Amino acid sequence: MVDQSVNAGVRAQQGFALQRNMALFIILDNYNSKFDGTKYFLSLEHLEDILFCYLDDHGKAVKVETYQSKKKSGGSWKIGTDLAEIIVKILKVGKSLISDTHPKCCSYSHDLYFSSNTTMQLEKRVTCKVSRQSKTYSHAVNEESSEVIYDELDPVIKKAITTKLEKHQSYNNESLCDELDNLKFLYIDFNKTNKEQENQLRSKLEDILDRKISDSKAALESIFRLFKDVELAYNQKSVARLSDKSKQVQSQDINNAIEIITTKSKAFQFWRDHKREVGQKLGVKPFERETFEMKFSLAFDLFKSKDEAEHQKILGFVRSNYRQCNGFTEDDCIEELVDKFNNENSSNLDDQTLKATMYAAYFESINKMDD
Repeated sequence: MVDQSVNAGVRAQQGFALQRNMALFIILDNYNSKFDGTKYFLSLEHLEDILFCYLDDHGKAVKVETYQSKKKSGGSWKIGTDLAEIIVKILKVGKSLISDTHPKCCSYSHDLYFSSNTTMQLEKRVTCKVSRQSKTYSHAVNEESSEVIYDELDPVIKKAITTKLEKHQSYNNESLCDELDNLKFLYIDFNKTNKEQENQLRSKLEDILDRKISDSKAALESIFRLFKDVELAYNQKSVARLSDKSKQVQSQDINNAIEIITTKSKAFQFWRDHKREVGQKLGVKPFERETFEMKFSLAFDLFKSKDEAEHQKILGFVRSNYRQCNGFTEDDCIEELVDKFNNENSSNLDDQTLKATMYAAYFESINKMDD
C-alpha cells in the first residue's frame, strides 16, 4: 500500500500532538480494565491516526484497533459527504490490515473506529408515500452512548450511510462494504485545546496511580518523550507497514515509564517528609539537599540504561541486600546499605552521587516487592 500522505502527520506537529494526546487518553481511560498487563504496541499517523496492535506471546497480532480521530469546529457530525469520506478512508485501512504481512494469529480481528470529541447525530428522516407522514430514525453517539457499532444501527440509518458511501468510486471498486461489520463510532469526552488535554491527562494519571504522583506535569512529560522518535520517523519508502518498528511505541516502554513515575514519586514524597532525618543519616548538608534530590531523581532513569554499569551494580546490590537490613525505618536501612556497600565494594561515583543512587535503588527495590 503506497500512499504519499502517510508522512503528512510528521510534518504537522500540532496534529501529531492531538493524536498522541488522544492515544494516551484512550490508554489511561481504559488502563486498569484493558491495557495494564497487556502486550501491545501503538502507532500514530501511520496506517491510521491511532493504531493499537495487541500481541500474543509469540508476537503475532491478536487484534488491531484503529482510530480515525476528527474534531469538528461547530455542530455535530451528521450523515453526509464529510462523514462518508472519513468512513471510506477508515474502511480502506481495514482492507490494508488484511493484506499486511505482519504475523497474525488464527483468530485475528480488527475494529475500525471513527472517534471524535464532538457528538455524532446519525439520523434519517423518512416520509411514507401513502400517508405522507414522516418519521425520523436517530441514533446519537455522545456522553450517554459513547460507543456505537455500525452493524447494530437501525437498518434505515445504515442504508442512509451506505447510500452516501456508494457515491465514492473506491467504495464500490474495492469492495469496502466487506469492512462495515468492523466499523464503530466512538465519542471521547476529551477537551479541544492542547493545554486542556494535557491537564486532563495529568488528572487521569493521578487517578490511575491513586494520587501517588508528586509532579504530574513532569510525569506526563516523561511519557511524552516516548513518542519523540515516532514523531520524527518517516514511513520507509512511503509504504505504511504494521511491522514498521520505527513507528511503534511498545507497551513495555509505557509500563516502564509509569513504573518509574510511581517509584520516583514514592521516593520524592519520603524525601520531602523526612529530608532532615535522611540528610543526617547520609551526611547530606542542608545546602546540598537540592543537588542530592536532583541526583536521586536522575538515578531512576539511569537504572533503565544498559550503558550505566555503575548504577546497574548499585541497584543489583540493593536488591540482593535490602531484605537483610536490621533497621526499622527507611533512612536506617539506606544508611546500613551505604555502609555495607562501601565495606564490600568500590565505586567510581563521588560520595554524594553514590548515596543518592543508593537512596533511589532502595525505593526501586521495595517498590518491585510491593508490586
